[in-house]
Amino acid sequence: MKRTLFSIAAILCASLVFVSCSKNDDTPYVDAQALTTVFEVHNSDWKATTDGIGYTVKYDEPEITASINDKGAVWIYYSFDDGNTFELAPSLSRSDASGNIFDFLAESGIDNVGGFVTLTALSYANNTNKGPNYSGPNLVVKVVSIPSSLYNAHKNVNKEDYNEVKRVFKLQ
Repeated sequence: MKRTLFSIAAILCASLVFVSCSKNDDTPYVDAQALTTVFEVHNSDWKATTDGIGYTVKYDEPEITASINDKGAVWIYYSFDDGNTFELAPSLSRSDASGNIFDFLAESGIDNVGGFVTLTALSYANNTNKGPNYSGPNLVVKVVSIPSSLYNAHKNVNKEDYNEVKRVFKLQ
């Protein structure tokens, strides 16, 4: 009788251990890394918004995945000096070569095609009826896509300082 009770107890313990183990689907990627996409925005790329208060340009951004969009981070930087310095969007006021002033905004997300970035230049009231016009260097934009494991490990990084972001996330 003791042997039978011991066998039943051993089987119950073994089955409890087996049933309580589960696979963790939230395991971070071993080689997760932040990705950077760089592109130039040409004067001809800007399209007037339907409400007439600004101009937009949209780029497909396959590096922005649903996981990065939901749990990671996407930071968008503008450069108005041919890529020498970068400033974090969303709102940067700048004059163009024609003297028009724009507020430059940026957003990212996922649609039915995949990841995207939309840049917006909102016109001030005294502007001529033209999109942003930069002679010499075009606008340079950097999109930094950060997986959740890296984002959570470095939440205190100063995202306003692109050089710090570049160093911490080992960007090119």
